[in-house]
Amino acid sequence: MNKNQYLIAANWKQNGDLKSSIKLINNIVKLYKKAKPKTDVLILPPSIYLGAVLNRLIHHKIPRKKISLGIQDISPFSNGAYTGELSIDMARDYKCSYALIGHSERRHTFLENDKTIFKKTKLSLQSNMSTILCVGETIHEYNKNLTKKVISRQLKSALLKSMNLIKPNHSKLIIAYEPVWAIGSGKSASLKDIVDVHNYIRTTLNKILGLKKNNIKILYGGSVNDINAPSILSLPNVNGALIGGASLNSKKFIDICSSI
Repeated sequence: MNKNQYLIAANWKQNGDLKSSIKLINNIVKLYKKAKPKTDVLILPPSIYLGAVLNRLIHHKIPRKKISLGIQDISPFSNGAYTGELSIDMARDYKCSYALIGHSERRHTFLENDKTIFKKTKLSLQSNMSTILCVGETIHEYNKNLTKKVISRQLKSALLKSMNLIKPNHSKLIIAYEPVWAIGSGKSASLKDIVDVHNYIRTTLNKILGLKKNNIKILYGGSVNDINAPSILSLPNVNGALIGGASLNSKKFIDICSSI
């Protein structure tokens, strides 16, 4: 990961099957080679298809420095009798260099609490994995003007006890702001709200780290598409995007990657 480049991450979530996943990565690679975007590109496929996606990248001779792989979630435990869980080491076996943690769907659909997300964040950082920590408020919290309070709690609970892991290398931590009410709705947060929240995240990170400035990437996620991406990615303190639905369309995804 280049600390000076934007990061565009494709979160395929629980979508597709083996055939469609192979077709999608083949199409992404084909368009990537034509467009030659200047951004760092990350693919987060369903975990069961990581091997298949990796094999296609190898087949197309795409190095991991060009298109990286990541896992959508990790176990809070290193190893052991935890049926259905996937460890950070298992992800590394498939050349994953990123781990997505605390996505709103993990928090709200699967009821992951701050303690669980802290454990996952610490484990990922300890393993020297590039760690994407997701934060964001619900529509109820947004309407009550609780956005900053919620994000402050989420950042502090996940990071305060891992300062020794973050300070030596800021590039291993990425924050993704995703207003829960915008995800999959087709309605992105306003540009004003995005700037306000990203500036607040930057300031809060400085306070947590005890620094005057930091170079931690802050991504925006929440109904980003090929139409609104240029205006969102041009905003201050927006260092990339976490793409959901639009990443399932190879042309739209590469158009987003090329919009900077």
